[in-house]
Amino acid sequence: MDIGGLAVIGSPSTCDSAVLNLSSRSYHLALLGSMLAFTIVFDNGSEEMALGTVTKVETINPVHTANAREAMHVATNGAIEHQSGDSGDTRAVTIKVEAVFRNWDGKWRKHAAVLSNSPATGTPVALLDQQTADELMADTDQPAYIGTLRGSSVRIPFTLPDFSGPRGSRHLAVLGATGSGKSVCFEYVLASQLRWPGMGQIILDPQGQWATEHGLPFSLQGLATACGRTVFVARLSQSLRLRKDAPLFLRLLEESKWFRNLAFGAGADENVAQARDMLHAALQDKKALKAACGTDDWTESAPEAVMTYLLDSLHGILPAGTIYAGTEQQNRVARTIYRPTSDSEGEPIAEHILDRLPPGALDPSGHQKFQQLLAVFSALHSLWSPYSPTGAMKIAAGADPESLGATDRRRDAWGLMRQVMAPKAGQPAPWLVLDLSADLSQLNLDGNDADTTGDVMAATRLLDSAEVKARIMSQLLNTLKLAGQQQFTAGGSLNVQVVVDEAWQYAGPADSTQPDALVSLSNQFAGDCRDVRKFGIGFAFILQSATGLRDDIWRQLAVLLVGYGLHDQSDIKRMAGRVSDSHLALYRAAPPPEATGRYTWMCVGGAVTGLSFGANPVFLESVTDPMAWLNWNDAWITRIRREFSQHLPAGDTGGRLTHLPSRPGYDDPAMEVHARRRAVVDGRASATGVASVADALAGRPQRRDRNSLAHNTTSTWTNRQDDDPPPF
Repeated sequence: MDIGGLAVIGSPSTCDSAVLNLSSRSYHLALLGSMLAFTIVFDNGSEEMALGTVTKVETINPVHTANAREAMHVATNGAIEHQSGDSGDTRAVTIKVEAVFRNWDGKWRKHAAVLSNSPATGTPVALLDQQTADELMADTDQPAYIGTLRGSSVRIPFTLPDFSGPRGSRHLAVLGATGSGKSVCFEYVLASQLRWPGMGQIILDPQGQWATEHGLPFSLQGLATACGRTVFVARLSQSLRLRKDAPLFLRLLEESKWFRNLAFGAGADENVAQARDMLHAALQDKKALKAACGTDDWTESAPEAVMTYLLDSLHGILPAGTIYAGTEQQNRVARTIYRPTSDSEGEPIAEHILDRLPPGALDPSGHQKFQQLLAVFSALHSLWSPYSPTGAMKIAAGADPESLGATDRRRDAWGLMRQVMAPKAGQPAPWLVLDLSADLSQLNLDGNDADTTGDVMAATRLLDSAEVKARIMSQLLNTLKLAGQQQFTAGGSLNVQVVVDEAWQYAGPADSTQPDALVSLSNQFAGDCRDVRKFGIGFAFILQSATGLRDDIWRQLAVLLVGYGLHDQSDIKRMAGRVSDSHLALYRAAPPPEATGRYTWMCVGGAVTGLSFGANPVFLESVTDPMAWLNWNDAWITRIRREFSQHLPAGDTGGRLTHLPSRPGYDDPAMEVHARRRAVVDGRASATGVASVADALAGRPQRRDRNSLAHNTTSTWTNRQDDDPPPF
């Protein structure tokens, strides 16, 4: 280490902080936030090297104080010759000790977050350079690099481990205002985690950014594939099939106001609950279901057939009084299904009066009402269908279901998650991106939404709602947790990180004004954060503020990556419980990235970097050039590619990467259209209100006679490997 005459230890100094006397040659160096180093030697010949961040720089000159004898002269002339400026000033620099390394047998090893004794005054202090940093952290296991120390070009290894060790997993949060580079920074973090072959990733992607990779500096999916990974991008709107769950389906129907369109009143929650129970029983009645729909599996029948069966069942049970006790309320709901032919006294209604009554959904002339109900029903039913919207359209046009290819079929959510949780021997764990975003492939983007069919718009608005996404996330998390429990009981653990983008909406503080689905999911996240670490499942929450997470989740976080923009007093107060005031002051002093082009991150938590000892944060400037990142991480990328060369894409012969690969091609034509349109929408910043699932309703056939709906509406999911139910 080149001492360079930067400074010496001053007084008072302690084991965890030091005051430095800056040499006059260093007065004009940019020091705030810099990492400095000094060494102390003990009687037994051992030595410790302390690294500390400059948290304060102070100019001291007695003649320039307000009560100095020369104060009036300074006030009149502004300075005193030979006593003002560098000739009379001293600089006092305060550093907070972040990490201490001890030299054992000629090798530096991590030792503690504080010195074993306070340093002597006059001890030389220098700026940390790359050579010294590499020497101190030479024993780092599989180092990766995502940035440099704040204000310098010194690279520090990113050392966050996977979840395969005895400690289990850890939860983290990526925080920062819009424009702070959250997604970009975390993309480099995820890319660096590719060096852990056994660690799988499941990304819950409400806006579709990770699926389309729009706005990211390079293709993470392309890099993962070039490292031998299988990357699944499953879109709720096209390719993801939820685990069979009739209660969830009926709950989503309720939250979509489907029952409201059947004349259930606004305050009829208990009546709707009774109706849900009745419809659930109808879906479990396999004999009746098969007679009406041609199959005993409601997920494999056409949605119009299932809805007709359920409406018939509802109409038949209404007179029993289990849903509504009053005849008037029973008749109100019944009229939306079939137009009445007799009055309350049982007398036939005159023909001229009957003609003026609106038809019910199942009446021969009730096409409009039926289609109104079907728009919502089919959009939700499609989430459990074996077929993608394009596949459903082909079947409706007369195609044999057995002739459909993979792109016309949905992939079972459990099957995909199972591959991430239990990778095949000799293969790295796959990555799974669950795209819950709006499907733009069916929408016009010329500013005229009136050109888009009403059914498509209804479906998109419904399935883009946070409530629907919350219910679906809940099912996926339940499946993951049960799998983790099963593995733990068998004496093992998983090694899976679950990334939750836009976490403020789904893991935020519970609010009585929120929909039940969001409150329930927030509670579920809080419970899972406590329970799943020992299973080897860790959460990574991405959001804009510290207060966007509920308190019991915040307390479970082991790692914080904090970008620019958390200046609200409530955020500062919450972070003050994790880092010292001096570090918070240093964080707040960072300039906005748009002004400097530098993205400063405060990394809080042990084992995040090679300098992360205890609670002391490390300030990094995130890399902004993808090629620089590739060059820094060449060693482990080349090793991984060599180890899994047999799993690389066709035509990739392995060896050193000279450029970052492009995104793998879309195997779903609708996804390609969706991705192009997502780029247009994001560029216009006008994605609000666009839906997550645009079912191809405009291409569905018109309603047939209900007596013929049982024919040609069934199918069999041919890939049973992916459709097997979870073993719990």
